[in-house]
Amino acid sequence: MKTIFISGASRGLGSSIAKTFASNYYNIIINYNKSQKEANDLKKELENNYSIKCFLYKCDVSNEEEVKNMFANIKNNIGNIDVVINNVGIAIDNNIKDKTSHEFMKVLNVNLLGTFLICKYALEVLKKGSIINISSNNIYSGSYIESIDYDASKAGIISLTHNLAKYLSPHIRVNAVAPGWIKTDMTKDIDKDFKKKEEEKILLNRFATPEEIADAVYFLANNTYVNDCILKIDGGIKWMKNILSHVKKN
Repeated sequence: MKTIFISGASRGLGSSIAKTFASNYYNIIINYNKSQKEANDLKKELENNYSIKCFLYKCDVSNEEEVKNMFANIKNNIGNIDVVINNVGIAIDNNIKDKTSHEFMKVLNVNLLGTFLICKYALEVLKKGSIINISSNNIYSGSYIESIDYDASKAGIISLTHNLAKYLSPHIRVNAVAPGWIKTDMTKDIDKDFKKKEEEKILLNRFATPEEIADAVYFLANNTYVNDCILKIDGGIKWMKNILSHVKKN
């Protein structure tokens, strides 16, 4: 039976990824930081509903010593793993005039540095297999000034993915998913008018479900010829349709 490590897996997209892989008979390693209750609940759900083992590791992924110790513990107690999913991510949205350097660096430290540290120390237990990083379609389809730090971190993850794919081939494949809006805890409280405007930009007129993104992650983990790929999953953006229409007319 294969084993997958998922950072930030206690809720939202990470939880859906864990359930998708568990339903396909993967043992699950859940990394969490503050959401201990959610992590414990997910562990019980996975082990009760699927014939798999689930392990919990509390770790601040922006802390190098904690990440190093976590993977040393995994090596000693679990052994080698097959897939690493860098899902952890935070956002601190506010106007650029109000955003502090501390807030900016906190987002980069968790989202980008955390992804790098996990990739670095996971190599102790990932000898062959797959790494999948979660980026964002913000880097393609326009950004939001309130999320300048989040967007910068997700752009950095794309660069990290390309570089690691070249460095770790042919034994380890490295890919990324760049989702658009997803129905998760991070988006459930956004302003209704803003949400409506964002949905109107999407060709499918809705946000993705976490399960739809998780299915794409599962595909990248199991198709053994996909490497150095950035899979954009955003339902189609209407401004792209408008550009194509303009090109055809001319």
